[in-house]
Parts: sequence; structure tokens; C-alpha cells
Amino acid sequence: MQETGAKKSGRGGARPGSGRPRKGVQYYGFRASQEVHEILMGVEGSKADFINDCILKAMGMK
Repeated sequence: MQETGAKKSGRGGARPGSGRPRKGVQYYGFRASQEVHEILMGVEGSKADFINDCILKAMGMK
């Protein structure tokens, strides 16, 4: 019998296309001042969307 490499057990391991798809965005963590914290606590909906909108408006991109 000839050995043609490692045998595949057929169990476990990574599979192509599995897992959560990447969104192409980056996570940022930061410490907010008390004033910013109070503003963010009053935001309804996504705080991330609110922060993104504020940054884009401040940079004149929205």
C-alpha cells in the first residue's frame, strides 16, 4: 500500500465560506468624557450610527 499524504478524517476544521461575513468596517474603542457620555445615553437607536453621522458632519462629508 502506498501512502499518498495525510488522510482526511472528514471531521472538523475550517470550511471555505463558513462563519460571519466581514462588513469591511473597523472597531474603535474610546473613553468618552462625562458630557459625551450623557449625550450618548440620550441617543435612541444605534450609538455607532450616531457617532459615525456626527464625525461625517464635522468633516463636511455629509
